Amino acid sequence: MSVETFKVTQTGSPIRRHHSQRETLIGLGLNRIGRIAEVPNTRETWGMIAKVRHLVRVIGETLFEEHRLPDRRVNDEDIDKRLVRNLIFEPRRIRAEDIPEGENKTPDFKLLKDGVLRAYCELKAPTDGDLFDFPNDLAPGEIRAEVRKDPAIFNLARHVAKAAKQFLAANPNRVHPNILVIVNRARRKGPADLRMALEGIRAPDGRRFFPLVNDADKWDVQKGVWEAARSIDLYVWVDPQKRTWQPFRPAGAQRLAEACDLPCIPPA
Repeated sequence: MSVETFKVTQTGSPIRRHHSQRETLIGLGLNRIGRIAEVPNTRETWGMIAKVRHLVRVIGETLFEEHRLPDRRVNDEDIDKRLVRNLIFEPRRIRAEDIPEGENKTPDFKLLKDGVLRAYCELKAPTDGDLFDFPNDLAPGEIRAEVRKDPAIFNLARHVAKAAKQFLAANPNRVHPNILVIVNRARRKGPADLRMALEGIRAPDGRRFFPLVNDADKWDVQKGVWEAARSIDLYVWVDPQKRTWQPFRPAGAQRLAEACDLPCIPPA
């Protein structure tokens, strides 16, 4: 249910920062560490919070998640690896062994059970890119409208294509299953976006529409994804905020049954 107002508290100081950040804090009714202000639940308020998100905290995790403003992260790979190990592999006594980087880019892990190599695993973490970034010159209280292309499905397509090349370098003869784990760092995206990238959208009349196809004559991206997807036997979608995961089983995957057997997932 939507709320009309919510509370925000200041956690950091604007000292030695641009004067506009202090002005934004004042506009929010803050400007002192520990002060709590009740503000209207509007687009303008969230725009102001975005400018000083390193100095404030929204009180109410549910509301914050609804308007989650992703931090800019330089490298989350180690965090994501630890999450996947703790959430999926270790509870099932699967050892995820790092593969040293060589001349050719390879998957992140060998997956072993009882000391036996059972599968290869690559981890990808799609983000929103600059979709939700706020302009640096946005003034306090200013309202600005922009139209930006949502890169989610195209980013997923690129991740699938890159993963396929990495699996090919380590597992060229497909002796073992290939598992792609997607740790989702994009706002409000889910397994349905992955399904759309691979299978398209079924219309009521039975036809399928493919978001990766720009028009009737430009199927190159979609065909490239289909070709790359043939190298992947199982997808696992991870929500790092909720610490949950769910499998996506591609139809006709060469080693689907073996890939599902490793983490004890029903093959269908």
